Amino acid sequence: MNLRGAIGWLLIGLVCVACQPPNHQALQPKGVPPPDSRAITIAWIPKALNNPVFELGREAALVKAAELSAHGSIPVKVLYAASVASDAADQVRVVEDMIARGVDAIAISCNDPVACVEPINKAVAEDIPVLTWDSDSPASQRLTYVGIDNFAAGQTAADILARALHGRGRIALLTGVPGAFNLEERIRGFKARLGEYPGVQIVTTAISNDDIDTGIQVVEETMRAHPDLDGWLFVGMWPLFAERGSMPLWEKAVRERGMKVVAFDALPVELEFLRDGYLSALIGQKYWGWGADSVQLLYDHLVNGRTYPPFMDSGVDIVTASNVQAMLDAWQRNDFTQPLPDPFSPDPFSGSQ
Repeated sequence: MNLRGAIGWLLIGLVCVACQPPNHQALQPKGVPPPDSRAITIAWIPKALNNPVFELGREAALVKAAELSAHGSIPVKVLYAASVASDAADQVRVVEDMIARGVDAIAISCNDPVACVEPINKAVAEDIPVLTWDSDSPASQRLTYVGIDNFAAGQTAADILARALHGRGRIALLTGVPGAFNLEERIRGFKARLGEYPGVQIVTTAISNDDIDTGIQVVEETMRAHPDLDGWLFVGMWPLFAERGSMPLWEKAVRERGMKVVAFDALPVELEFLRDGYLSALIGQKYWGWGADSVQLLYDHLVNGRTYPPFMDSGVDIVTASNVQAMLDAWQRNDFTQPLPDPFSPDPFSGSQ
């Protein structure tokens, strides 16, 4: 299925992927295998159903649940649930619904760190452990957060974009839903590090609200308002899901003026933009781990009583023209176990002006 098809498939409202509804019997004590008929049910909740980056994490969660079920004595089921749009209030209702269903654990990417505190704490009070992934709610009683250090990743993005611009230029930022903890941390890190590059100035921040069409619109509006823009930071990849040619002003500036663009995520569609010269660098996350790691960690906590540090750093992948083919090959094989070649050898920006 292509990405456009995946988007269409995702826009179905509240979704549950499970063979049966969760059993509401009480969990056995930690480390004591329950009867074979008793399954562990984990609710896996992304920010929304309209962002294909979460589809890979969903697949990984289901694969990991199948592996645990096949090799252990305790069946594991995954409920995949979210609202269509990235909306904090709707996400709270989703979490409350999962609590009411009696799930055994929750893994969630929070739309808003503050809005998530109450529902997460409510789940924990009901003996339902909650793990956050991708986007955290650090003030909540969640078990741990699994993902990248978004502040550090924002600093890395600033270093790369400043390097591509040779330390001078006027740039714009594109973000998603204001207040999302992961996005805000990336921007905070980016701005903090940008202080070391006084020749690089931010002229505006555009807001996509995690919507592809809105992202296209605000990028093109920004290009009309600032036709001499030298660079962009896409804090997420929203408009890059669109078909080539959807952002003609943006594409023209890259082709004809050499405008530099650094973006987060490293999905195949972005890698193709990078390979073809429209992006300068990508900062990729561990999408498979969002699903596989969160299910494994919650399983080990429920069954074996394991505890974890508050933050578990998954690290990032930096992709440039120097190693983009290696990442494309990894996607082709669906094997991300091998480290990528050095993204700066040879230096992809040595000839840039």
